[in-house]
Amino acid sequence: MRGDYWETLCNIWAAERWQQTSTIIKVNRAANPAANMHTGGSVSFATHQSRLESYSQQMIEKYAGEDEQPPLDPEVWVAASGAPKKGHVYGFGHSIDMSRVLSGGSSSASQTSVFNAGVGTPGTSSSDMMGFIANTISGLESRLAESMETHLAQMQMQVTDALQAQLSQTLSQVISQTFSQVNIPPP
Repeated sequence: MRGDYWETLCNIWAAERWQQTSTIIKVNRAANPAANMHTGGSVSFATHQSRLESYSQQMIEKYAGEDEQPPLDPEVWVAASGAPKKGHVYGFGHSIDMSRVLSGGSSSASQTSVFNAGVGTPGTSSSDMMGFIANTISGLESRLAESMETHLAQMQMQVTDALQAQLSQTLSQVISQTFSQVNIPPP
């Protein structure tokens, strides 16, 4: 970092207003540490790609010789994405309490975790998880279809209007040229 940038930052951080704000923020964070736990981290594209490739390969191996394979096998995903970190498995978001869903804490990608049923918690068994994901995907597909239908209708109207305007302009020019060639004033 350039020296003048560092000096500017140090001056900002040393200002009384910054110090007051910093103190207030520290107190707020300390008041509810569970709400301020950063569990997502920074995951590179290469890591995402590696996890997806590992998942695909493990699904092929697990379901080799079977006619159908499920769209999602949570145990294979846990094995492919790594063990839960702070109760969070990459790819499942924060809508599911993973501490109740998964057991086991090894970071070995070869060891799969077992899904446990939790009373009253959506998505805590393998079938509940599959249902939750299927419902979410179905809802997203419906919203996408509706959105695409609306946008296509709007685009169709815009194209129709533009074509009509262009056709009208071209027709006017042709009529005007035709009348001027035969020396008749246009209507």
